[in-house]
Amino acid sequence: MTIFRRVALIGRGSLGTVLLDELLNSNFTVTVLTRSASSASSLPPGADIKQVDYSSAESLKTALAGHDIVISTLSPSAIPLQKQVIDAAIAVGVKRFIPAEYGAMTSDPVGRKLPFHKDAIEIHEFLRETVASGLIEYTVFGVGVLTELLFTTTLVVDLEHREVKLFDGGIHSFSTSRLETVARAVVASLHKPDETRNRVIRVHDAVLTQRQVLDMAKGWTPTLEWREVYVDAQAEVDRGLKQLEKEFSPALVPGVFAAALMSGRYGAEYKEVDNELLGLGFMDKREINDFGKKFTK
Repeated sequence: MTIFRRVALIGRGSLGTVLLDELLNSNFTVTVLTRSASSASSLPPGADIKQVDYSSAESLKTALAGHDIVISTLSPSAIPLQKQVIDAAIAVGVKRFIPAEYGAMTSDPVGRKLPFHKDAIEIHEFLRETVASGLIEYTVFGVGVLTELLFTTTLVVDLEHREVKLFDGGIHSFSTSRLETVARAVVASLHKPDETRNRVIRVHDAVLTQRQVLDMAKGWTPTLEWREVYVDAQAEVDRGLKQLEKEFSPALVPGVFAAALMSGRYGAEYKEVDNELLGLGFMDKREINDFGKKFTK
């Protein structure tokens, strides 16, 4: 039996929602921390809720007391708030913290230096320093790019307008995981406390290239023309980084992220993964194709 039975979940969003269902289906006791009590109406049966003020140490400690583990799925803009959550968790004896990283490239020595990873890496390093004092444990997850984003955004291909910016011809590989797989990986890690202690866990459903995603998309639109623009991936990254150095703008991040992801230079393809440890399988190209096709109009 796992030592992590009482879970505090902070942050909802797409991953938080899927993760909450997975935790409840696996018979964990779950408390959702929220800024607004009105969120209670959207919770599934079996989940508790506690309203919390993230700026108040006492509020956080009261909400976290009695829990074994904190799992964060906070949005990127809220990632810095995790420092006070970690401090409060330590104060009330929480055993482990899983930060809202779930990165595609954050576990790579070069990829983690990309400026839009700054907040997540600071939390990761803060946890490592805290762990050295023996106060709390952590697990960090690298999951690749979310598979849902391949087909619902313009990150890799633009399905709506049938356009694609092909980075280096679309030949470089990257890891990808569905929200469902990320949630299953997190929950499975709670049953493997020793094997997942104080380390990065990497998982993926599959390894794809941009060209493979494009070929799938073309297969779903056989009578339609696609517009392809060829781009030098690293030149695009360098151009975006220079702009971000002048003035950091969230609007610039998606373009730089896409170029880095598909450049083959920032660790977006995981050579070794922990799927077997967590009891996770893989998806073949046909399964990925069937999954993506569901998002076409």
